[in-house]
Amino acid sequence: MPYKIFPLPTPPVTSDMWEELKKETRPIVVYGMGNGADKLFDRLAVYEIRVSDVFASDGFVRGHSFRGFRVKSFSEIKECYSDFVILLSFASNRGEVIDMLSEIDSSYDMYVPDMPVAGVEEYFDKEFYNKNYNAITEAYNNLEDDESRAVFSSVVNYKLTGRMKYLLECYSARDEIYSLMPVEKIETAVDAGAYNGDTAREMKQYFPKLKKIYAVEPDKKNYKKLVKYSEAETEISILTINAAAWNENKNGILYGSGNRNSTAVATASFEHTDDDVTMIRIDSIIEKKIDYIKFDVEGAEREALEGSDKIIRKDMPTLLVSLYHRSRDVFELVNTVKEKYPEYKLYLRRLRCLPAWEIDLIAINNS
Repeated sequence: MPYKIFPLPTPPVTSDMWEELKKETRPIVVYGMGNGADKLFDRLAVYEIRVSDVFASDGFVRGHSFRGFRVKSFSEIKECYSDFVILLSFASNRGEVIDMLSEIDSSYDMYVPDMPVAGVEEYFDKEFYNKNYNAITEAYNNLEDDESRAVFSSVVNYKLTGRMKYLLECYSARDEIYSLMPVEKIETAVDAGAYNGDTAREMKQYFPKLKKIYAVEPDKKNYKKLVKYSEAETEISILTINAAAWNENKNGILYGSGNRNSTAVATASFEHTDDDVTMIRIDSIIEKKIDYIKFDVEGAEREALEGSDKIIRKDMPTLLVSLYHRSRDVFELVNTVKEKYPEYKLYLRRLRCLPAWEIDLIAINNS
């Protein structure tokens, strides 16, 4: 698709989505419920922004209540208010859902708040942008092509404004991400954050000469599914490792166990619990030559990169690094990789989804 490069706002930026909502006089209604809506309500409370109602899609209203509100249908919301502001509180990468949300956005005033996925809740607001502007522009300039800079600038503008249009203007198909890589040269890979084997299946699809994957997954429930897949796989070898990628070998605790968003946190305690997880440096357990490493480790990407440093310096593998779990990932990880490994050319691509998740840094050494 054609790419449009939105200019990065020149500081000092004096407004953002939260400031606009503080000034809003129309009713504010939250679309969706669950963990995302909980985080959104908590953030709105910081600004003393009042929510008037909560709603779900017409086919999903089943007498639910949320945060003291009876969850209404969208039809009921339109009957209650002549004009209102919508805050989207859930994520989706399903095409039909995104198309539906885009249609709502064309008829109503809707924001898609940017909420950190993991770690310290550092928000990408106007103060954050102004404070980190130099690092943000450095990351923009470290990117290799116009497509990457278009993705970067669209994400930054979205994070400040909460407006869906920036995300719908600039995204890529999965094939385009892999088309950047030297796929014919990749025989051995590391899958850090292997989940249930979904990305191992993806690697197998796109890397025709792939022979072996080291699949690292900390969550015990996901790991069982990963092992089941690896045992059934007959065309490539998959070595499963029940651990969390980190920058040292130690004990940790896993939070949010049982789904893709489980987060591991290092601890100095040696008192064992059901949520114990082994934290590992990837370069301390793998001695073979590695051609590709994928890092999607729910906010621990910086530490996982540090824990792979020896492999990266020795083999210069193609890297794919997720940049959406923390507010500063989208610029800080770009700058970190470029500073530590200047030989790499850096590309940014984002799959079609709401909000600004599925942002990938692709680092390639063409020498």
